[in-house]
Amino acid sequence: MDVQCATDGAGGSAVQPGTMISQTLSLLAASTPLRTWFVARARSQEHIVLHVSPEADRALAPGQAYASSGTPCGTVVETGRAIVATGPEGWAAMRTEGLLHDCDATLYIGSPLFWAPDEGVGECFGTLVGLGEHSDAKGMATCLPLVTHAATVIGFALQAAHDADRLRRRAERAESESTVDDLTRLYNRRGWQTIAYAEAGRIQRYGSAAGLIMIDLDELKLTNDAFGHRAGDALLRHAAQVIRSSFRDSDVIARLGGDEFAVLLMESDGPATRWTAARVQESLAIAGIRASVGWSTLDGSRDIDAALHDADAAMYAAKCTRRQFKLDAGPERPRCA
Repeated sequence: MDVQCATDGAGGSAVQPGTMISQTLSLLAASTPLRTWFVARARSQEHIVLHVSPEADRALAPGQAYASSGTPCGTVVETGRAIVATGPEGWAAMRTEGLLHDCDATLYIGSPLFWAPDEGVGECFGTLVGLGEHSDAKGMATCLPLVTHAATVIGFALQAAHDADRLRRRAERAESESTVDDLTRLYNRRGWQTIAYAEAGRIQRYGSAAGLIMIDLDELKLTNDAFGHRAGDALLRHAAQVIRSSFRDSDVIARLGGDEFAVLLMESDGPATRWTAARVQESLAIAGIRASVGWSTLDGSRDIDAALHDADAAMYAAKCTRRQFKLDAGPERPRCA
């Protein structure tokens, strides 16, 4: 999962953070007794692997998630300090399951990764980690200055990529009117394909999490048939206003066509996405708009198409359930297909 971004300055020079990170990890593998080095993003109670040294002799891959409590990574993030730890005595509980157990590692060295994005306060982004055998512990303490320096370089590379992506995001969202739905003034399908898929790529690069919410209005066809398309258009505009007011400016909201809306909920995990999906459905109901809502989560371990499929399936299941419930007492029971 290489972070490749070029930022042209006055002299036309380019910054390639992915290459910088890969080369730094290779330098650590060549300069220390450990061959397995990786960068992981701290997220909630877990870490997600972003980059692994090409020379790694342990089973690790970008997108792999592990519990922070199952390694000393949680301590590194909490204290903001680099540590060298050996086991199994030092982490008996960690050795029974989790990353250290899976990698058969008895030596851990980790350093915090700090960054200070232009937007937001500085934070501990995650950890730079080396794994090996207990027999490699001799002299590893002397490698700490090199490891902490490498963490500084990697933190700079991640921040440079993040800041460049932020500038691209602004350019993408300022694109022409061809990405905006005329009726609702939300993104149209073309805008969704451009913006949401670009954001999904950033989510993979930085190990972030996002939510996907699909919304389908249940009574647009009935409104069109009963009162005409002007009434249907008014319903769509009203629904769009309610949906837009339920989300933040940073979220990506689109009308995909007909009565279907999609939302990419930035920096949102499963519980937060579920709560938000319930809230927007309630807001629509209060506004007198019946809608079926489905949701799923997107992180570095899966792509946006898989997450969209799950959210759409959940929305469709909700719609079928609602239709069946409404029609149980009626004379006709159309198939939900």
